[in-house]
Amino acid sequence: MDATTAFVAAFAVTAAGAVAAHFLVRAGAAPTRAVRVPDGAAWRQTHQRRAAVYAEFVEPADQIGHILETWPALPPAARQPQRQAAYEHLQTLAHRQGAVLLDGGPDVQTAAQQLRDECERLVRSLDLYAPPGPVDETVRGLSLPFLRACREYLDAESERHFGLRRPAGRTLFARLAR
Repeated sequence: MDATTAFVAAFAVTAAGAVAAHFLVRAGAAPTRAVRVPDGAAWRQTHQRRAAVYAEFVEPADQIGHILETWPALPPAARQPQRQAAYEHLQTLAHRQGAVLLDGGPDVQTAAQQLRDECERLVRSLDLYAPPGPVDETVRGLSLPFLRACREYLDAESERHFGLRRPAGRTLFARLAR
């Protein structure tokens, strides 16, 4: 092979490699530059999933609230199983908090942590030997601050993505927030 043919062959291989590298770099950079705007159905599914996650998180907190509310009226023999149930609900609440942290904004995350801390404080303060008394209504609405934060987050997100403002009382959490 003479020098000219070798030079042309090397040049052709180098040029082909450069073209291939150029297309590979462009192909790798294309997804980062492309802006994908999901359709309205995908956003609605996301909102419904988030609402379900928030509702599942609130369920054990509401069960804890019910136990705390009826605690003074319980006979001493029934308190130990209720206390054990409260600790189980607290453990469920802790497990479900991870999903809320992944699916919520900063206000929702803060409200979830506050709800969990408040439930933990109240469950740990249950006294098996407390004197009987009337039903404690001060713990009603234990989860309302969390539900309000969720409603505000979902409504703000709906407004941002859909341009919709939901009428007052018609949100996904209207039934739960009463």
